[in-house]
This record gives sequence, structure tokens and C-alpha cells, in this order.
Amino acid sequence: MTYRHFLLSLVGALLLSVSATAQTGMPPVDYSLRQPGTAVKDLQEPDTLGQMHRLSEYVGRGNYVLIDCWASWCPPCMEEMPNVKACYDKYRSKGFTIVGLSFDRNPDAWRRAIREGKLDWVHLSDLRFWQTTAAKTFGIRAIPATILCDPKGTIVAVDLRGEHLQQKLKEIYGF
Repeated sequence: MTYRHFLLSLVGALLLSVSATAQTGMPPVDYSLRQPGTAVKDLQEPDTLGQMHRLSEYVGRGNYVLIDCWASWCPPCMEEMPNVKACYDKYRSKGFTIVGLSFDRNPDAWRRAIREGKLDWVHLSDLRFWQTTAAKTFGIRAIPATILCDPKGTIVAVDLRGEHLQQKLKEIYGF
């Protein structure tokens, strides 16, 4: 492929991306909304019983918190859940917690995934799919996505999965 063909392909891909963004009404990705070193933004969504909760009820309260953006319909999210659960089970006694922010729109599928996966941490969702408050608050356009916050509520890492999540928690907790 010549440089000219490469450049034309790149411009075409960018135009398609802009067009798709305009058609879906989704804003472009704003990575500054979850930039390490910044304070996590607050949001409010209901839990599985419909009770409203603020993210600030959990983040910035003296413990590390993993904000896990996921959905029951997302195969990569569900494939990652055993790892997330193993990390939670290993470090919860040290104060580590998780807040799941779901991009689901079907409440039954959401609750079933939580129950069947034995995901016994906090779960919140406004059940608005890609228009969820979480997507807007953190500029998320792909899931799974994670935001790790320190005990003061400062973002320390994003998009940790698999071995990277395990390694970061081992670094924090020392085992």
C-alpha cells in the first residue's frame, strides 16, 4: 500500500467514525473524564432494588475502589467477571471494594448475571444502555472498562483487566 492509499484510508475511516458518532448521538470520547491523577466524578444511579445511590457513598471513603463498567450482554465483560470476582474475594478483607456500573437495559438479565456470577458487591444502573449516566460521566464508549480509585477518590489506573488488574492489586496490597 502506498503512502497516499494509506492516508486516504485513514481519512475515510475518520469520516466514518465522525458520521457514526453523529448518527448515534454519542459524544466523542473524552478521556480526560477518567484521567489518572484526577478526582473521580460523582454520579447517581439506582441499585438492583431501585434505591438511588451516589458513587461518592463508596469512593473516597478510605479504601481502594474499582469502578467496573460492564453489561450482561457483553461477552468480554462476562469473560472477565471470574477474574474480577477472584480479585474481590482475595482483597475485600483489606477493604477493597467494587462498584459495578451496568450498561444493561434489561433489568432481569442484569440481576440474573449478578446472581448467577455471585457478584456480591454494589451494582448500580439506570438501565439506559449506551445512554447510561456512567457512559456520559466517564466518557466510556467501550466495555468492559474499569476505573481504580485510591482511598481519597483519586483515579490511579483505568482499563485494568486480567493479569494487569491482579498485578496492580498485588502492588497495592503486597500479596
